Amino acid sequence: MNMRRKVMKMRKLFSILMTSLLVIGVALPMGGKVSADAASDASNRALIWLKAQQDATAGYAFEGLVDSFEDFWGPNNPKQIVYTYDQAVAAIAFIVKGERTRAEQVLNKMRDIQDPSGFWLNSYWYNNGYGEEIRKHVGPVVWMAMAAMAYEKQYNDRRYRPMALKALDWSLQYKKANGSIAGGWSAWSNSDEPWSSTEHNIDIYRVLQYYASVDSSKAATYNSAATGVKTFLDNYVWDDSVKRFKGGWKNDTNLIDPKIPLDVNPWGVLALGVSGTHNYGASLTYVENASGTPGTLANPRYKQTLTYNDAGNTLTGYDFDWTDEVLPAYDDNGNQIGNTGADVWFEGSAFMSLAYYMQGNVSKADAINTEIIKKQGTSGASLGGIPYSLKGTSNSYWVMAQQNCVSSTGWLILSLHRFNPFTGQYLTGGGNTGDTTAPTAPANLTVTSKTDTTVNLSWSASTDNVGVTGYLVYRGTQQVASVADTTATVTGLTPSTAYSFTVKATDAAGNLSSASNTATVTTNPTGGSGGGDHVTADFTAGVTRLSSTEASIYITPVTSALYVDVHYKVNGGPQLNYRMINSSGTWKQTVSGLSAGSSIEYWFTYEKSGPQYDSAHYTYVQ
Repeated sequence: MNMRRKVMKMRKLFSILMTSLLVIGVALPMGGKVSADAASDASNRALIWLKAQQDATAGYAFEGLVDSFEDFWGPNNPKQIVYTYDQAVAAIAFIVKGERTRAEQVLNKMRDIQDPSGFWLNSYWYNNGYGEEIRKHVGPVVWMAMAAMAYEKQYNDRRYRPMALKALDWSLQYKKANGSIAGGWSAWSNSDEPWSSTEHNIDIYRVLQYYASVDSSKAATYNSAATGVKTFLDNYVWDDSVKRFKGGWKNDTNLIDPKIPLDVNPWGVLALGVSGTHNYGASLTYVENASGTPGTLANPRYKQTLTYNDAGNTLTGYDFDWTDEVLPAYDDNGNQIGNTGADVWFEGSAFMSLAYYMQGNVSKADAINTEIIKKQGTSGASLGGIPYSLKGTSNSYWVMAQQNCVSSTGWLILSLHRFNPFTGQYLTGGGNTGDTTAPTAPANLTVTSKTDTTVNLSWSASTDNVGVTGYLVYRGTQQVASVADTTATVTGLTPSTAYSFTVKATDAAGNLSSASNTATVTTNPTGGSGGGDHVTADFTAGVTRLSSTEASIYITPVTSALYVDVHYKVNGGPQLNYRMINSSGTWKQTVSGLSAGSSIEYWFTYEKSGPQYDSAHYTYVQ
């Protein structure tokens, strides 16, 4: 054993020993809903293992990341691989456990190694920093944006937002005509992936909505992409005849992917809600009741009860794929990848637990977690770890490892604490079987600004007995946007046209509130940019293009003003100051001598009930 490995091993064992002494009596963060001692202990043991896996990378090129598997080439010779998806799961698990510094170590290193164009490879060797799986898949990239979202929401800290936006922008280059986002790029074929997986599109939906709601510069693009993704999920890969999701879509053949993996169903519930356009919660029933003997694509089986120790004890969980027959498995190129067979996929079983909790079936959610914990490591370097799979079969995509891993261990923490990574929020209500209580209606809907083709809206948040999950924006009776926060930008409007807008709130059960008040607005005439209304508590102001050489600056105070002065610069020139002319409560000043592209920076000094105030600076381009 070389000295570095010996030191790392001693450091890891010391960390395990010291953390073990602290396990008993450590409380869960207030956001979680776990109270049972067994669940609390399991969560704390899982944290011990994740910390040890992170400590194992100390002193190497990718220090701070978390070793994905407890796997070895041989004695004292770890494989030293970090998967991008696993880093996102680990960061979120650290956030849930209140380990902010450890979460930042993961996120900082991933930010450092992000390609300037926005992607990460699927995996890396953490000892030297080289790529391991040389594929750039949308799913893992989006999961890193999801981890940044969780950090931002839980700590109200935007430091990782640029990283997330780069990741989303990179992903959107793979947008297809059917609304889906395709899989990415692979060095294995030196080409773009020909498929759009259901999984990747579920991943990106809520993340697009969130960042559209908090970054106005991305709102139009991200909301449009989210709408396309939702259309793809609802119209292409949801099978309403059996109430479940299909695996994906083949863009090269325009055919559905015949494979039907488990994860798309609980993830669909977590991302889209128990109900909505479709009864997504019914997919859990489909998984539960699928009882093919043997399991096949036409008649699958996911739920398995198998022995897990030498004493012959059993546990019940869910398999990744649909078959329990022992048969050779092949990839899309006809290469054999192990054998299929009955198995338990622990990560996927945690998905099912959290989805059941969201549906309101708390006893079922807890029972699944109890089964997972049966296989949790109890001593030594394995203390707290959860294996990837029980039997190590092929899931028809790859051979599933039997070693403890970040994905299963991290997801156990998320499940025990009822944290939904797709929304970056705790499922504080635990769902509610038969929840029929709609959120309150959004209030105070107002137009905050407008141009000739866009309108910006803002409203007061709704409340709900379980939790509001988003808002739907309507132009008349047509839904035009779906957002996670209380602002929206509506694009693609016609100049000089009157519109009416309302907003409704939704919850996880798919309940829809009554409509907000109606906000009416007329878009500006064609011409100029930055000329839309600027609406504040004191006034509405803007610029109207009068001709190719003239524009009119205007301001309408809410409280009648004794005077308003305007100050402006044209193309960065000298400042000009004028007392504006009052016309029926709107003060105006004409600017002449303009040409196409002329820029006006302008601001106001105005009287309001005695005192004098200065406005912000605004910009208009002719």
